[in-house]
Amino acid sequence: MDFGILIMPSAARAAGEARVAEANGFSHCWVADSELMAADPYVAMASAALATRRIALGTGVTIAGTRIAPVTACAIASVNSLAPGRVVLGIGTGNSARRAMGMAPYRVSQLREHVRVIRGLLGGGEVEYREGDAQRTIRLFHQQLQLINTRERIPIYVAGNAPKAIELAGEMGDGFITSRTNSVEGWRETRTWLRAGAARGGRRAEDVYTMLLTAACILRPGETLDSPRVRAEAGPWAMVALHALYEGVQKAEAAPAPIRAEFAAYKEYADRRFANDPRYYLALHDGHGLYVQPDEERFVSGELIRHATMSGTPEELILRLRALEAEGVRQVAFIPTASGVAEFAPEFAEKVIARY
Repeated sequence: MDFGILIMPSAARAAGEARVAEANGFSHCWVADSELMAADPYVAMASAALATRRIALGTGVTIAGTRIAPVTACAIASVNSLAPGRVVLGIGTGNSARRAMGMAPYRVSQLREHVRVIRGLLGGGEVEYREGDAQRTIRLFHQQLQLINTRERIPIYVAGNAPKAIELAGEMGDGFITSRTNSVEGWRETRTWLRAGAARGGRRAEDVYTMLLTAACILRPGETLDSPRVRAEAGPWAMVALHALYEGVQKAEAAPAPIRAEFAAYKEYADRRFANDPRYYLALHDGHGLYVQPDEERFVSGELIRHATMSGTPEELILRLRALEAEGVRQVAFIPTASGVAEFAPEFAEKVIARY
């Protein structure tokens, strides 16, 4: 199995974080794209590219709907000139990035068109591009001058948590990225949609590189999932699950069974807090994946951490990873939170990668 790290990018820190990930045996460094929450991912990736030699660098994930397709193609091909052949374009509809602006994510049909145009441009050819009622033939000019790199192929991984997006990944993606699940049972359900999409595209689902995105806190002797350090480390990602459900489902009964009770309690609180507030998203997304708002700390229970992250002892984590690999998962990528990459990467390398 491959192991990745995902960073909420700082232009100043990305190079150092990528170096730490590479030095500790991670295969991939993924850079989140959320223009209101962190630095520009392509600036961060360029910095990381110049500071590393082997690690793959990917957008985790770039957003269809915040950049037009030709701009995204140019940006990733520019990074590819700094790290030839080790660049991946992860792309999705923008669930958090667009919702943080109070906007709905792109439709899957729009994502499909985005991927088609980007792939055509990165392939060095001409493509038909549409804006509104206008349709034009476009291409990347001056490729012979090597201002950007379209020579080394850039894989496109389609991200998705909902069935239609997962099916699109199976149909069109070189890879598939999801944060929908981190369990074998959840992955088996997810894989059925991936296979359906692959069949529609005349492909084998086994040929699609699969990656799960989650968080983990490695328990130390005497710790439990309710311990203060564990709640501080794993809590930010666990709360992302509750926030996503709050914007995605209307009733608590629609939440996944393992965290239904936790979500019901959170929804009751959030409904009161955000009642009749059209600007609710400004508060809801504060701290996204990085820290827990003080008023919401009470919702970070050990049970929520158990199901929303992969936290546990090294032995438990290794068993979970091996079970996922046996079911066809090719990579699990982790988002460090409070301690950051500098603390998470060496501990994970020593206690998990070295023993895997």
